[in-house]
Formats: sequence, structure tokens, C-alpha cells
Amino acid sequence: MKKRLVMLLAGLLTVLSMGFGLAQFSDVPAGHWAKEAVEALAAKGIIVGFPDGTYRGNETLTRYQAALIIYRLLQQIQEELKAKGESPTMQAMSSEDIEALKNAVQELAAELAALGVRVSALEDSAATKEDIARLEAMIQELKAQPAPEPGMDAAALQDLADRVEAASIAADTALAQAQQLAEQLDALAQDVEGVKGDLASLQTQVEANAQAIQALNELAVLLNQDVLALQDRVTALEKGLADLQGVDLEQFASKEDVAAVQEFAAALRSDLVGLSEKVSRLESQVAELSKVQYSISGSLSATYGSIGLTSGTTNFDVDRLFPGNKFSSGPSGAFRGNEYNFPDTTQTFTGGSLSLRLGVKVAQPGQSGVNLSEAAVDLSATAFSGATTVSVDGASLKGNVDGQGFGVTFSNGGSTFKFNDYLFANANDPDGRVTRQGVVATFQGTRFPLNPEVTVVAGHATPNPDTVLNGDYFGVRVALKPIQDTVLALSYAENPGNRAAVAADFSTKKLLGLLDLDGAYVVSKDWSIAGTIFDNWGTANVDEAFYVRGTLAVGPVTVRGNYRAIDPDYLNGKAGMSADHTAFYSGEIIGFYPAPFGSNTRGYGAEASVNLGFATLGGYYDRVTDFAQTSGSEREAFGANVRVPLPVGFSLSGFYSQASVAGNQATFVPADTAFNQGTPYFQFYAYPRDRYVSGFGAALSHDGKAKEALVPNLNLTARYQQYYNDVTGNYDYRDIVAFADYSLSLGPVTLKPGVFFRSYNNDNAGASVPANTSPSRPGAFTENPSFTTLKWGIQATTQALDIPLKPSLEGYFATRSTDFVGTTSDARETYYRVGLKLNEFLVKGSTFSVGYAYWEGANHAGSPSVGSAYNPFTFTRDRIFRNPDVSAAGAPWEVRPGTSAGNTRGVYLEWNYYSLSVAAGWFDYNETSPNPGSSSAIGFKVSYEVKF
Repeated sequence: MKKRLVMLLAGLLTVLSMGFGLAQFSDVPAGHWAKEAVEALAAKGIIVGFPDGTYRGNETLTRYQAALIIYRLLQQIQEELKAKGESPTMQAMSSEDIEALKNAVQELAAELAALGVRVSALEDSAATKEDIARLEAMIQELKAQPAPEPGMDAAALQDLADRVEAASIAADTALAQAQQLAEQLDALAQDVEGVKGDLASLQTQVEANAQAIQALNELAVLLNQDVLALQDRVTALEKGLADLQGVDLEQFASKEDVAAVQEFAAALRSDLVGLSEKVSRLESQVAELSKVQYSISGSLSATYGSIGLTSGTTNFDVDRLFPGNKFSSGPSGAFRGNEYNFPDTTQTFTGGSLSLRLGVKVAQPGQSGVNLSEAAVDLSATAFSGATTVSVDGASLKGNVDGQGFGVTFSNGGSTFKFNDYLFANANDPDGRVTRQGVVATFQGTRFPLNPEVTVVAGHATPNPDTVLNGDYFGVRVALKPIQDTVLALSYAENPGNRAAVAADFSTKKLLGLLDLDGAYVVSKDWSIAGTIFDNWGTANVDEAFYVRGTLAVGPVTVRGNYRAIDPDYLNGKAGMSADHTAFYSGEIIGFYPAPFGSNTRGYGAEASVNLGFATLGGYYDRVTDFAQTSGSEREAFGANVRVPLPVGFSLSGFYSQASVAGNQATFVPADTAFNQGTPYFQFYAYPRDRYVSGFGAALSHDGKAKEALVPNLNLTARYQQYYNDVTGNYDYRDIVAFADYSLSLGPVTLKPGVFFRSYNNDNAGASVPANTSPSRPGAFTENPSFTTLKWGIQATTQALDIPLKPSLEGYFATRSTDFVGTTSDARETYYRVGLKLNEFLVKGSTFSVGYAYWEGANHAGSPSVGSAYNPFTFTRDRIFRNPDVSAAGAPWEVRPGTSAGNTRGVYLEWNYYSLSVAAGWFDYNETSPNPGSSSAIGFKVSYEVKF
């Protein structure tokens, strides 16, 4: 009996939409596929008929009728369960029966919801109600007429019904096509609006597109009207036929009536055919217009003004007074992002420029044969500052060959490419030390074995002034991918008259899920040497660069290792024909040098770390000689470190390291000065710090950004370090450092104070050291004095105040003193700046700011006319703008007092209104040592830039 419940519900779903009736219904045709189910439910009293004895199976089911059927069904089930002595509850059913019942009820609910939507749609259709009323009137009129003579064509009537049903389906299809077409028209209109009016040369095409779209929109309106009218007609016929199913048409309809209806159906079909043709033509037009998308972008700028000296002859920097001012000459070389090293007060700004990028993109490029997907051309023009020039800066093309991507890029002077770390590294030469006019072409052979990726470069290079490339150049690189995340590549490069080279490089990630590997081998030959590279292989006539390195990660343990051997001729990018490696970009100092290892080296190293949760332990070992492995060039370093996280944002760290030269413990491992721009210790001491020195130390830090920080926004570090002096054999160099910074908001005011303190003590201070006494410092020198540095400062800013003009205020102050023991040459610096900004000056979008700034310094290194960097509020450094500074010197034992002194001051005004900017400034410079003198400068600049 429990199974019967599920069966009855399943049967109910079959006939629910067919109406109600008795066991025998006059309108249920014999042989109908649902006749047996209807009669079975009627026999059990679950469904009953209408008073006229009909079932009306084509009528929709109301929610009231559905509730009555389910109620009768549940009553019958309860009575049957009681008769068998079973409880009429869900507990009497198995879990399988309950689940089946739930599924059946859900299906029933979905069916009822769908029927309800249909009923609501019919109820809301005023046109359908009117058609029904007209049809009922016609039927009543036919009933009132006398019966016609026999001979009614039943086949014709059936044909009529079939035609109307087909017309209904066609109308629904046409309506769906029209709706899809309307969406495509909307998307197309948006695309056309995006490019309308961008260029006069494209205006004709844009207008043609606009006219086509207007015509399409008008046609779509007519099409929608036709579809709606046709839908009304078909709906009226469909409803009429449903009502006529219970009427004996042979008693009322004449042959003429049938012929009239057939004629109407034929006209209806003709309308549908015409409508379908219109839709097809319209879709073709839309698809054609959507195939290609055009884009225009660029910028237009114009500038007038200058800054120049009104007195004196010394050109000086004003960036340190007002960072980000409109008179900045900008950075250069390795000091990119550090404009404070360059003077600003002799510049002319008058000029204009236009940059334009014209692009075209195929929305859905083909995947068979050769197909283009994107193309672009970059144009530029300059004016005002001389003869007007117009140039093509570059062009690019993308596409595919049988779905395999390719690209071609042309550059008129800044072609970028890189084969590996030591060959054709010309991808990061922002100052254009070598002008490269050429083409870079790539192809990704994803359908070929090993998925090759081919890169071909060709062009002409002009030294500017570096000569790593000079004249025509050519190169090809083929990279294969034998397995996932693994690349094996072969390269050939030549610069006739200069160099030729071959190379192999590889990389793989997560080999066996554990190991990352990469490496390269380059063999380069001077063009003047007879024979090919292979003829001279293995001789002193070729220059080799080789390295391999790997990282192995197993759980909390990470191990890294490397081997390298780099010939001296790779210095400054010479053997590798690489502008990225030139001395202009600070050569091979780590932190600036883009290759992994410096030239004239041969060695190996390893390091490991393990995370124990409560602490992280690390250690390293490194051994290197010069490339020729000259006796006495051996350098070794090893050490260990630990970091322990503590509660409330604190951490404790410590290190021990030892360095040696030619087997003798040294203060640090030096590098060849010829290969590191005269700063031999910088790459080892500064990056990573303490890696290549002999010393030990510990530090306690608090991270103000940690979630559990004891004092949020407070960063604090206290560190003690002691270093070995290879002159005395003792740990003479002691360095104590503490620094902190804090951020505090008080309503609209934000305060950021900070402090830095260093106490350095040299037990051998002032001693004269003869040459060849120190393994790490072979020349003669004098030990530097002990010193103490105190630096502090504060930044105070306000939000824009909610008063007229919306003003905001700013104030900055920093001072430092470095006191050298036993001398009177103590270094001093003071800097301050105050400013007012009106964030809504006269009109919305207009801002006006004015500021005054002052800097002075004494006994510092380098000319006071420029700064070294902007460090007044970097509370990990000794300096504000000028050295002495431990990080710049490389180590505390290299810090010494300077002799320069001077000051600079200025007033700066700036007004901005969207893309329009006006700036003015008055600046004074005074040098008191070593070359006393003063200069003044005035600047004015108007600039405008619009991007589109």
C-alpha cells in the first residue's frame, strides 16, 4: 500500500493538466494515450466530471482544482491504511518511499507553477480575450443557422488544424529570433557609439555604420509589430480550435467557411516566410558589422614655460624641497625613481606632442589557415620646440595559423627582447643606451610535437653611447616544452662586426612535485676571431657563461643551490650583447643587476631553511673564485640564522656568519672593484644584509600591522651587531641600532612621528692600516671613528576641511645629527616644509596649493646642490638627503664625515583644473663649503594633457 502512494502521484502528474470527469467521459477519444489513466482515477473518485459529462482534457488546471484532487487522494490513502491496521502517517513509510514521494510532489509543484504562468499570461492578454469573445460569437451565430448539407471535408479541416499549429510554432520561433536580434542590435549600437567621432578619417565609415544601424532599428520595429500582430492572429486561431474541439463542425461549417480559413492560413504562412527572410537578412547585416572592432587611443599634450637661473651659476635640485613638483627633471639610469640626484634649474618646457594608437580587432577570427586577430599602429608628433616631426613609433600584428598564435612587433627605436639572462638581454633599457630599430616575431606551435615557441629578432642598433650592439643584428630562439611547466631552448644571436653567440637554457617547475630548476649556457665569440663559434669551442677565443640553480621544497624544509661560471667579458653586457647590463645601470651591484650572478666568477653555494612552527632556522654556504680560478682569489662565506615569532606582534631574530679570503678570516668577502663600480662590499653587505661578513647579532622587532600587535601602527626594532676586524683579529666593530615609527589619527589630523638612533663603536678607531694588512681591504686606510646618530621627525596632515574652499594643511619636520668621536666634523641636516591646499578652489575640480620648504646640511658627503634620496621620514636610515649613511656606505666601518655644507629654500605654487596645470616657483641655493657661492632660480610652467 505504501508503494501505491508513489504510483498514484506519478499517475496524477500524467493527467493533471487534462481536467475532471466521470469513469466514462464523452469527450475522451477512444485510443487516446491517457484514456486508461483518466478512467482509473475517475473510478476511484479522485477526479469527477463536469455537469455536462465532459472531461475537458485540454483545459488548464486551477490551483483550487489541484488542491481538491490532492485532498481526495490523501483521504483514500488514509482509508486504505486504516483498513490494513497501519498508521496513516509518514512513519509507516520507508525512507525510499518518503524520498520518492518528495520527488513526486516536487515534480507536481513544478508542473503547477508552469501551468499557473500559462494561465496568468492568458489572463493578462487583452488581445486573447477579445479573440475568444469574437470566436464565441461566431460559434453562437453558426449554431443559430440551419444545418448544412452533408459533404463536409474532414481532411481539409484536419489540414487546417495542422497548418495553424505549424504557424504557431513558426511564430514563436520568429519571436525568439527577433528578441535575440534586438539584443545583438543593442550590443552593436554600444560598439558604434564607442568609436563615433574619434577620427575624421574614419567619419565616413562611422556614418555608414550609423545609417545601417538606423535602418536596422526601423526594420526591427516593423518586424516586432509584424510578430506581435501575427502572434495575436495565431493565438486567436489556436484558442478557437481548442473551443471547437467539442463542437460538431460538420453541422455548422460550410465548405466556403473552410475555404476561407484555408485561404487565411495560406496568407499567414506567406507572412511567416517573408518575416523569416527579413530576420535572416537582418542577422547577416548585424554579423557583418560586428566582425571588426576599431579602437583609437592616445594623448595630446602642450606645455609652455621654463625654469632658469636668475643669479649664480650652480644648477641645483628642487625635488627634495617639493617632491613631485612640475619642474622635476626626472630620474635616470640605476637611480630610476630617485630624481633627487639630478639638478632641475636650467630647463625649457615649451613643446607639444601627440601620441596616437590606431587599432583594429577581429571579434571571432577563424581557426583554419592564416587568420589575423589584432593590428595596431603607434604614431607620434612633436611641435613648438623646433621643427614639427611626425613619426611611426611602432606597429604590431597578432593572429593565428590553424589556431596557433603568432605576433609581429615593430619598434622605431626601442625594440625589446631577451633570450636569456646572459644573451640578448635588451628588455629593460629605459634610457635607450642603445637605440634598436627592429622587428620581433613570435610563433607558438601548439599543434607541433613538443609545442615549440619560436622568436625571431632582427634590426639595426645605434650606440647611444653604449656599444654592446652596433649595426645590424639578428637572432632566433626556439623553446620546446616536452612536458608541462618545462622549457628547453636553443638560441643563436649575431651582431656582425661585433659578436656572435649560441646558447641553451632551461627551466622546470615542480618536477616530481618538489623541485624547481633553471639554468643557461652561453658561448660568445668576438667577430674578429677567425672561424665559427664551433671551430673555437673550448678555447680561450670564446667567452662562456654558465649557471644552474634549483630549489627543493619538502614540507617545512626548503633547500636552494647553485653553480655558476661567468667569463669576465660579460661585464657591462659586452659578450652577451645586452644593454640591460651596462655600467650606466650600476653594473653588477646586486639590487640593480638583472642577471643572477656577476661576471668573472666561478663558484657554488647552497642554503636551507626549516619552519618548525615556533621558529624558523636557516643556514648557507658559498664559495667563489675569479673565472680563471687564480690562486688567492678564493672567497668563502657561511652562516646560520633564526627567527622566533613572539606574542602580541613581536619577533626575535639572530645570526652568525663568517667570511674568509684565501683561507683567512675576513671582515667581509670583497668583490672585484672593476666589476662592481667601485663599491666592492655593497652587493654582499647590503643584499642580503650580513650574508658575506664575519659577525653576529640579534634583533627584537614589533610589527604594528600584525593583527595581534601590542600597539597597533607602532613599528619598533632594537638590534645589536658585532663584526670581526681582520686587521686586529678581534670583533672590534659594535653597532647598536633602534628605530620606530607610529601613525595616529586625531579627527581630521593625522600625525606620523618617527625616530632613529645608532651607536657605533670602533675599538681600533683612528689606526693607520698599511696596504695588504687586511684580507678584505688590501689597500692602505685609516680606521673610521666611532659615531652616534640621532634622527627624528614628524609628518602632520589634515583632511580637506568641510568649509568654503575645502582647505587642507600639511607640515613636515626632520632633523638628524651624526656625532663623530674625536672630531669636530659632526654631520647635521634639517628639513621642514609647510603647505596649504585648497581642494575646491573657485569651482569643483579646481585645486590650488602653496608651500614653503627649507633644507640645510653641514659636514656631509657630496655636493649640497643635489640630494642622494628622499629619506627624511625613512626611519631605518641615518641620512635625510645626504650621506654619511651606513646603508649607502655598505657597512658601519666605512662611514666617515664629509666636508660639504649648504642650504636651499623655495616657494612653490600649483593650480590644477582637471588636465590643465599651472606651476610657479622661486628657489634659492647657497653653498658654504667646499665652493662658497649662491644661485637663484625662477620657474613657470603651463601644461595640458588630455587622454582619449
